[in-house]
Amino acid sequence: MTRDFSAFFERYGWPRAKGWLPFCIAHRGASGHERENTLAAFRRAAELGAEMWELDAQLTGDGVVVVSHDDHLERVYGIDRRISEMTAAELADLDDVDVPRFSEVAALARETGTGLYVELKAPGTGIRCWRHLAEMNQRFACLGSFDTAQVRELRDAACDFPLSVLIRVGDDPHAFGDAAGADILHLCWERAGERPQDLVTEALMARAFQAGREIVLWHEERRTILDDLMKLPVLGICTDLPDMMRSPPIKEKALG
Repeated sequence: MTRDFSAFFERYGWPRAKGWLPFCIAHRGASGHERENTLAAFRRAAELGAEMWELDAQLTGDGVVVVSHDDHLERVYGIDRRISEMTAAELADLDDVDVPRFSEVAALARETGTGLYVELKAPGTGIRCWRHLAEMNQRFACLGSFDTAQVRELRDAACDFPLSVLIRVGDDPHAFGDAAGADILHLCWERAGERPQDLVTEALMARAFQAGREIVLWHEERRTILDDLMKLPVLGICTDLPDMMRSPPIKEKALG
């Protein structure tokens, strides 16, 4: 099965001559090499050839979007504080904590020519991220969430960026796509056994494509599985190690 992405790229203003398909989407930046969701991780991912960065949007107590997978800082930084209970200034003043603002990551993406694949964690981040990207005329981006309500909020607000719904193992991707009004089904199936690639069947892909949706796949760092995924007609694949996808020789089909 082959896939022509030209209509998708034209509809959303994505650069047609950017990199290779499937896109390498660096999961929380090059998080296999640097601390996740930091400017260093994103810059490293760009250097390793990733076309996009997956990042997580949280909201400070005073309404500033920052980039962190968790609201709580314990797992990554060993600090018993919550982003949602601090102002952006208080967060920035913490020692040895590197949680960038969304605007900073977006600026780095413009500098490096990299796309943003934004996972909306905290409610309220979607509209803010959309507005910032629109103000900067930064079209190479996608907004998505496990929370169908957040994706649907953007769809109902006539968001003109592609919208993604993230889908856990066991959930019906097509039902979630319909509920969210999503343009992209993001299958988060990395824990689905030793051969999760077998779940991405031709029937599943055909149904998604017939509904006008594209597919993005989970973050994968297992060589044999990643090799199989890279043969599929999907828009992108996430990985903590972009160099696994972008080491020569590159066999994916070039855009344009």
